[in-house]
Amino acid sequence: MYIPDYTEEPFEWYKKMRNESPVARSGNTIHVFRYKDITSVLSNYRIFSSQFRDLLGGEMAEMMNQKTTPSILILDPPVHTTLRNLVSDAFTPATIESYRERVRKIASRLIKNMKNNEWQDAVTGLSYLLPITVISEMLGVPQSDSDLFRDWSDKLATSLGRGPDIETQFEMADYFYGKIDREGKKNNLISRLSRVEIDGRKLTDREIAGFAILLLVAGNETTTNLITNALLSVYESRGVYSEMVDNPDIIPSVVEETLRYRSPVQSTRRYAKVDTELNGIEILKDDILCLYIGSANRDESIFPDGEIFNPHREAKRHIAFGQGIHFCLGAPLARMEAQIALEEFSREIISYDVKIPSPRDRLDSDIMYGFRKMLIKPEFRNM
Repeated sequence: MYIPDYTEEPFEWYKKMRNESPVARSGNTIHVFRYKDITSVLSNYRIFSSQFRDLLGGEMAEMMNQKTTPSILILDPPVHTTLRNLVSDAFTPATIESYRERVRKIASRLIKNMKNNEWQDAVTGLSYLLPITVISEMLGVPQSDSDLFRDWSDKLATSLGRGPDIETQFEMADYFYGKIDREGKKNNLISRLSRVEIDGRKLTDREIAGFAILLLVAGNETTTNLITNALLSVYESRGVYSEMVDNPDIIPSVVEETLRYRSPVQSTRRYAKVDTELNGIEILKDDILCLYIGSANRDESIFPDGEIFNPHREAKRHIAFGQGIHFCLGAPLARMEAQIALEEFSREIISYDVKIPSPRDRLDSDIMYGFRKMLIKPEFRNM
């Protein structure tokens, strides 16, 4: 079975597979392309598990457990439910909303700094710096460590789907162990995670480190790619940016359409806990299911004219943030950051050009969709 590599745009392949082989086997991996099948798998953790450490074997799993508890992304209930409830208690909508004005100030400063050049990299100048600055402040760690964070984040994003990068996870765990504040003297997310308690249950140091790693990587990579993908998608779509400049109320819809059209996370995985079937295809116990979220979000049965970027479409049923018990906890933060970034961008900049990124500018990942570099040339309103 042909599978494109990360330098190729996957969307034509997705369409072909949706039409010809919506559920396809390659060895012990089942590739799933249609919205209905993917949401069915994501909604049934009893049959399709996220708990991949169970497949690693005793020695590998034990080695990883020395430093961190598995991320809630790769846990099933009841452990997943307990940890998610504890984390959610320190990651409330009020907590996210309290960062709104700070996010706006950071975004405004970064965009104004772009006046210094003509062609410049939107990734390093805006879409990476905004979320990494916000997450650093939320976690209570110095932004001076942002290069270290990006190195870690890039390594883990690249390793997704290729096996765990244990060395990088150990380095990150050791770093966050030093930031845990059990005495509650600081007001940041790690401190709140240290203090939160439900029914007498608190998070362990390993659980706190595991969540900090997840937030740093998932929050950074997803939001960075969302902002970059939005700038590219809007640029390619005639009239959309002019409408954003004239009517900022459309920006939330632009963000949602970007999440659908160029999903920052293109695929996720589950494994079968028992023999079963999906859309007539036999699935054996321990088979891996590769679920192409980027394909589901263009499925014509759910999104008519799904290959067209259209912020006016009515359907808002994309699954860019997942589905079911693993729906992304950080989705409100990612949405807020992307909306504010586009609001400030369209407030300051009346038009912009993009040098369409080459395939080699894409992230080296078959799971994350984004760019290491994307050159833009903005025309500011007041020069």
